[in-house]
Amino acid sequence: MAGIVAIYNHGTEPKQAVVYYLAHAMRMLQHRGKAYWRMMVGSGSAGAEGSLPADDAILKVAHKEKLGGVCGIGYLLKRSPPFASMQSAQVAFDGFFVDTEKLHLHPYVGPAKHSDSLFKIYHIFVTLLEKDPDRAVEFLDRHLRGNLLVKLQDEVYAYRDSTGFKPLVTASRKDRTLNIVASENSLRASLIDMEFSEIKPGQLLKLSKRAGLEVIATSHDSKLMMDPFEFIRESNVVATLGGKSIYEIRKSIGKAQANFLSLDLKVADLDSAYAEPDYTRPMALGFGLAYRKHFPPFDLAEGVIKDRYDDSDNMIDFSEQDSKNKLLTTGRSLKFVMQPLVKGKNIATVQGTIQTSATARETIYYLRNAGARRIDVVVSYVPTVDGRQVGLYTHNRDLVANKYVGEVSSINELNQNIAKELGADTVYYNSPAVLANGIGVPEHNLWFPEWVRFLDYK
Repeated sequence: MAGIVAIYNHGTEPKQAVVYYLAHAMRMLQHRGKAYWRMMVGSGSAGAEGSLPADDAILKVAHKEKLGGVCGIGYLLKRSPPFASMQSAQVAFDGFFVDTEKLHLHPYVGPAKHSDSLFKIYHIFVTLLEKDPDRAVEFLDRHLRGNLLVKLQDEVYAYRDSTGFKPLVTASRKDRTLNIVASENSLRASLIDMEFSEIKPGQLLKLSKRAGLEVIATSHDSKLMMDPFEFIRESNVVATLGGKSIYEIRKSIGKAQANFLSLDLKVADLDSAYAEPDYTRPMALGFGLAYRKHFPPFDLAEGVIKDRYDDSDNMIDFSEQDSKNKLLTTGRSLKFVMQPLVKGKNIATVQGTIQTSATARETIYYLRNAGARRIDVVVSYVPTVDGRQVGLYTHNRDLVANKYVGEVSSINELNQNIAKELGADTVYYNSPAVLANGIGVPEHNLWFPEWVRFLDYK
């Protein structure tokens, strides 16, 4: 799951106003997923592969599918829906589920016994909600890492798990005629008449006609365990988390990594560092500013590698490789390099993550052709060995670092192996400690797979 939104309209606007507000909010979160969208309003629903259509197309869909009512929920995905029940149940989630193997034995599973995990959790939650909201929260907290939205007739329930794994915010119009729940507060850039606040970890909210927006239950059981990928890639740069700008946090991540490479690893001969892909520009800027303090000859620059394709391509998140192949078959070059800035120099390419390694390999290929003397890959994130680290919520065997789980014990071994695979001179993965330092939170408040957390980073 990538982005979720709930809307409750208390005003006197037409019924399709909820569809319009829902579409607007989802479009503001489009960076969180362009592969699939779905909205549920009234008793109807609509969705499709690709990016969210324009407003006029959405309103036509709403008319055709009879999407009308006072409230609605919607979601955006990076992949096809992982659960069949997402086509029928009025539920949306951002995160992943744990300990689902024994859900079929739960006393309240009822007719959902043979359904998928999402529908089991949905059915048990709704049953418990009617009996005792505190028990419903306790149940969700045991099985959910992230956020959940559930629509029941003209009521919407929103839960943020007690670890605070994913951000979740509310927005209320000053005259209290409109309430919104969304994955991040970047919506404030266009919804200027709304008052935003962060939902506290462990809170279960209810949106209804009678009470508006209210907290009906709270869990305090777990310690904070946030998703680091929100700071690296997922959240929009204009969003804030914990009162900090995402843009400034990303700059700080780059600075912390540059200080570590300069002072601890004694990497002293880089000529310049460039962002690739574009979302790493804040990290690359922070890296350059900090590195130049230690080594003044270092040249500050931006993206020396220029993309020839548009990231708004509807299928770019659904299958990035398919999208690139499609453009390659047109005969157009995807990238070009400003050769005079690269030839004969030691270049660092700042990558946000290395997942399948397609972007890193492509970057190295173009830098080699431009005559770079040495190529160091500086990865802002820790080694990606679990799809849940990067918003996929499934174990992805294609992740390039996954094959080394249990095979290497130190980050140096992993760096050397990945560098050979990519054709780079050196790879520098970030460590949980340095990443936490850049974000500005204690390391134990960030979620990492156990293997990543316990690698030897010295």
